[in-house]
Parts: sequence; C-alpha cells; structure tokens
Amino acid sequence: MARKKKHLYFAYCVNMLSSRMECCVDKNIVQKGHAKLDGYKLLFGSYNEEWEGCLPTIVKSHCSDDVVWGVLWEVDNSVKPRLDRLQGVTAKIYQEFEVDVNVFKSISKVRAMTYRLSKRPATPILYKEMQPKMLPKMQYRPSKLYLEEMIKGAEEAGLPTFYLRKLKITPHNGFIGKSSGELSSVIL
Repeated sequence: MARKKKHLYFAYCVNMLSSRMECCVDKNIVQKGHAKLDGYKLLFGSYNEEWEGCLPTIVKSHCSDDVVWGVLWEVDNSVKPRLDRLQGVTAKIYQEFEVDVNVFKSISKVRAMTYRLSKRPATPILYKEMQPKMLPKMQYRPSKLYLEEMIKGAEEAGLPTFYLRKLKITPHNGFIGKSSGELSSVIL
C-alpha cells in the first residue's frame, strides 16, 4: 500500500492563523477552506508555561448540537514532523487522531487528522468554588494572548459569526504576552 503524500489537517486552535502555519510549518502550506466537527466541544485543559494559560482540546460531546469549527490545511508528508513538533506530540502534550469533518458549503465529509490534549481536561471548576491559591492561573482558561490569536485565525478563515461570538466571550486569564517578543513557535 502506498503511503499518503499529503494529509488534511483540521486546525481549531491558533493554527487557524495562516501566518503561524506558514512560519512554523511550511511557507507553501495550502488552506483548503473551513470545516466543522459535529458532536465535539472545545475545552481548555493543560496549563502551558509559554502561553501562560491553558491549551485547547476537543472532546466528544453528549450533546449532538455541539460543534467545533476550524480550518482545513493540506500538509505535505515531508513537513508533517514539523507540525507534530509544533503540536507537542513528542513531548506528549498532544496526540494525533482522525475525525470526519463537514467541509463548508459541501454535503460531504472528509477524513482529517487533528490533535487533542493527551490528558483529557478535568471538569472545569466554577470560579466561586476555586481556592485562593488557584486564582492566579485561572484554571481552565487560555491566556488572552492565545485566545486573541485563535480569534484572528477564525476571522481570517471566515468562520461563522455565531462561532466567532462564542470564541470572543470565552473567559481568559488576562495574560497579554511577554515583552521579549512573539510566541509564534510556541506549542499549539
């Protein structure tokens, strides 16, 4: 059996942003449009020191109305190891898995690879139940910087307005970035 030369990658995180994918994976990467993953929900789990916030993941939902929107990228087999490194696969932060996504303005589904956190996030703790020592990290919240990058990617891709609104009201922890420069090559 012949090995695939290209992979479809469903990005639902900061990798929706074309400048990030061109910079960190391949300058000739091809965007194939946007798609939705039915029956999944977006959560934030593992805390990441570089981003100063929690990283996103997708989990199967019990609610059939849940959906995660993202961007489909065509990734050449020769640069897939770069994408895996960017996603933290070798550090066991994320793991690859396959999903069936609905391509925007199409009735067909396509098989795509994506990544999810290796550890499933715990059930989020409500703010009022948090212990004072947990408040600085604002458990299960991305940094404001990370969330803004996700939103930029979603806007650039033309994701639906209702999904953009959902991202924009996602609680964050207030962290807006380090003064030493950008975090473009930081995991996820």
